[in-house]
Amino acid sequence: MTVARPASPRAGRSLEGQVAPLREHVLAAVGVARKLGLDGGWLEGASRRDVIRTGVEDRVAWAAVAVTLVDITRSGLAADGCRAGAWFGVDDYLKWSALDAPLRPLAGEAHLSELLPYLLDTYGRTTRLDVMRDTSLSASRAERKKVGSFYTPSDVAEFMVAAIADSAGAEADEWWLDPAVGSGVFLAAALRRCRAGDRVSFAESRLTGCDISPQACDFAAFTLLAGVASETPDPLATWAAIRGNLLAVDTPAAARAGDLRGQLAPGQGPLRLICNPPYATGEVVPMADGRPTTSLYLPFIEMSWTIASGPEDAAALVVPLALGANRSADHRRCRSAMSANGGEWTLLFFDRQPHALFGEEAKTRATIAIRRPGPTPSSIRTSRLLKWTSRQRATIFTEARAAGMGQTPIARLVPKLGSDAEVALYRALEPHRLRSGARPEPSKAAASEIVGTALSSDVFVAGTAYNFLNVFRNYPDQLSWRGTLSASGISRLRCATIDEADVVTAILSSRMAYWLWHVECDGFHVPAWFLAELPLLNLKLERKSAEELATLGRSAWAGLQQDVICSANRDRLTFAFRPTKISDVRSAIDTLLADLIGADPSTAEMLRDFEQRVVSIDGSVRLARNRVDEGVEG
Repeated sequence: MTVARPASPRAGRSLEGQVAPLREHVLAAVGVARKLGLDGGWLEGASRRDVIRTGVEDRVAWAAVAVTLVDITRSGLAADGCRAGAWFGVDDYLKWSALDAPLRPLAGEAHLSELLPYLLDTYGRTTRLDVMRDTSLSASRAERKKVGSFYTPSDVAEFMVAAIADSAGAEADEWWLDPAVGSGVFLAAALRRCRAGDRVSFAESRLTGCDISPQACDFAAFTLLAGVASETPDPLATWAAIRGNLLAVDTPAAARAGDLRGQLAPGQGPLRLICNPPYATGEVVPMADGRPTTSLYLPFIEMSWTIASGPEDAAALVVPLALGANRSADHRRCRSAMSANGGEWTLLFFDRQPHALFGEEAKTRATIAIRRPGPTPSSIRTSRLLKWTSRQRATIFTEARAAGMGQTPIARLVPKLGSDAEVALYRALEPHRLRSGARPEPSKAAASEIVGTALSSDVFVAGTAYNFLNVFRNYPDQLSWRGTLSASGISRLRCATIDEADVVTAILSSRMAYWLWHVECDGFHVPAWFLAELPLLNLKLERKSAEELATLGRSAWAGLQQDVICSANRDRLTFAFRPTKISDVRSAIDTLLADLIGADPSTAEMLRDFEQRVVSIDGSVRLARNRVDEGVEG
């Protein structure tokens, strides 16, 4: 029995970096196959249930190459189209000898079987670097981004399958549905996990899927065939049975019609819904309640309770971080429905820097959302927004980093919390939060308002962040630097007095503010709403506490000016004030804030540890090197 190993970035090479050189030979073979006039009757017959139907001329060319690739992995021998066609059981297999030459370079490729789903990709090379090297590839890149099609690394799929599979070993009773099946990575992971005696029967009857592309359904069937190729006595019949359970359809439309589960269910048994839905935005589609969204993945999230609706069903989806962080009306409604429809949700968040879940070719912040049976309203478990490096990849797929929040409202956003101590701190801040809109959002600053040597009662916060919030009172005197100042995205908080501004400076410079930004935002942008809704700015301060914070705020601003970075982007200058010189000041601020909100006395130390883990990631400090341009004092 041949079982493909999970494919994932390794040894310093991204998944696409491993696949792209091999895919060039596959695409060349498809070009040859298109000229052979191959019979596609068997392909058309197996896909007769498709709602979306296309011609088979191009699909049969790809199918012939796919069969030959499966045969290579099955036999361990060099490409032989005639041998592959005869094994598979097609009539015109003699023509397939033309595929030998273009596929010959794949002979001896050790990882061919695990990379098979990624070789079956009609887009070809589409990374940003590929397009820079060859501008003719820009159309393919644009098309891939338009549909939001990025294949899932197999280690992600293995983790998600294991999360919702029956831990008691009754896999044969489950049936799997991938409503955005692509080339079948998730279903292949479910098949690898299967310990049933008859894996061919499991592949033929318990693995189902949908995709808007008939060709994607073809590819998924070949991926699954490869998993049982050495076990089936009739490869064509097995492939046809598998393909018959993969439906080319507009999945969200079919789900809204209410008949999708009935069309695909093989009988009794709990459903395991799993997918990586399209991430594309722009096209307007209806959600389950009929109201519109331009985030195509949200209707797939809804399927985790509209289709996987049985008391023993479970679902796992990998989607954008926006599921938890986006505050648009459609995302709020989706999160409200997540809560209202019950279950136990675990939301694991992954940053895009320094490495991304899907590899360097698809850098996006991601969420793995897992729903299991549970109470109504839903119980929520959540994690930090994880930053990680390639050296840690094998350790990031775990639910152990999730913290339980219980049955808590999540319509506003899902806080990214990674420990019981963080949950306790977040709850301690909640009584100080004003209702949304109670405080006006800060205004956007103009460049002329920031420059000057005289201290004003304004406090500024840059519009983006990563390892620290860029908080400052003013920029250096314009006489000390040359260039045009950029004020893009900078928020200005107006204070009534200098002392009040000192207090606000202390609060915004604290690790507690940085932590809360990390908890509530997307790990990059510092939106005006975050500053407007920041509960730390609502604390009722007695005179002594206000004076202490003001003193700490003045010390913080003095220290921030000791580590200044000036960056130039197309002659536009920006300044960043790093908190590297005010560690003790920040700890004192955190201690005072924790006391004011009644948080645990160890909060300041917890926040210090949080910052260290976020900034150093794997133990290597990743703060940018201090850079001070000529004429700028740091």
